[in-house]
Amino acid sequence: MAKDPSKTEKPTGKKLGKSREEGQVAKSQEIGSAFILIGGLAYLFFAGGRFLAVPNELMRYVFQDAMQLEVNPATVYNLLLLTIREMFFLLIPFMLLLVFVGLVANLMQVGIKVTPKAIKPKFSKLNPVSGFKSKFLSLRPLVELVKSCLKIGLLGYIAYSVYRQNFAGFFSLTNQPVGMILTFIARVAFQILWRCGLLMLLLAFFDYIYQRWDFMENQKMTKQEVKDEMKQAEGDPQVKSRIRSMQMSAARQRMMQDVPRADVVITNPTHIAVALLYDQDGSEAPLVVAKGAGLIAEKIKKVAREHGVPVVENKALARLLFKTVALNQMIPETLYQAVAEVLAYIYRRDEAQASA
Repeated sequence: MAKDPSKTEKPTGKKLGKSREEGQVAKSQEIGSAFILIGGLAYLFFAGGRFLAVPNELMRYVFQDAMQLEVNPATVYNLLLLTIREMFFLLIPFMLLLVFVGLVANLMQVGIKVTPKAIKPKFSKLNPVSGFKSKFLSLRPLVELVKSCLKIGLLGYIAYSVYRQNFAGFFSLTNQPVGMILTFIARVAFQILWRCGLLMLLLAFFDYIYQRWDFMENQKMTKQEVKDEMKQAEGDPQVKSRIRSMQMSAARQRMMQDVPRADVVITNPTHIAVALLYDQDGSEAPLVVAKGAGLIAEKIKKVAREHGVPVVENKALARLLFKTVALNQMIPETLYQAVAEVLAYIYRRDEAQASA
């Protein structure tokens, strides 16, 4: 089945995380098979003698004491238990090793992640139409067929080449004891399996690269999907703009409520307005309780006049206060002198008006 041409964007972390929770990850089954084969061969190479010694001792015990054993249910039961116990202790280390190697091979590819969604039954998988499409109308079955044919051909060639190398040795087995024959066959079989294991490991490396590429291709997203995900993660830009506008409106309302408490409003005179409040008992320096430009400046001046707050024109000081001092912060020391002169002027004017 052809891939959607509109999916041109790389998958986001959220998309990959969601796929991982559903059990969809880039994984090659060939890596597990190669690791298990090589691990099993390594165990047989270093501890394979036990696979001959234990059955040999068991058979020796049975046949040497066969004439002395009394055939009854208890004897047969004890002999069966002995055989099961010996085979269990013989095979359990080998089986545990294979399980451990298989787990390591999978952990190397996907790490540790519990995904309950992956084991939930999906009835959509029972749909024969979608099953037919996934099996016959997609690229994956063709790739798997080519990979299987290539693997069978290469493994067959390895077995044939090893057989040719040891072809002459088969004719010398006719006069050899059974032990030598078994040793020769085991050595040839080990050569075949070891080379096949290395070949499978090499094929697994390339298969993982392909599986990773195919997984990332299938996880690609359309531009609209990326935009929708960004909206979900960061919020709709229109909604965020609306919220920001409401927050700014609320902040302006709170700021305007502080203008009547100000001691003076310093203006540009038309573009900028800064309201200062000086609480001699509560603060070391005057605070900027309101400031604004344009329409907000006009509103600050209007509120100030309505509540009898002095409005003083000082272009340079208004610009400095507007640019350098944040709302609800004290003025810097560099502006103490200029602001003090303005406040002194206001106080003198008020005293003069009061005395008149």
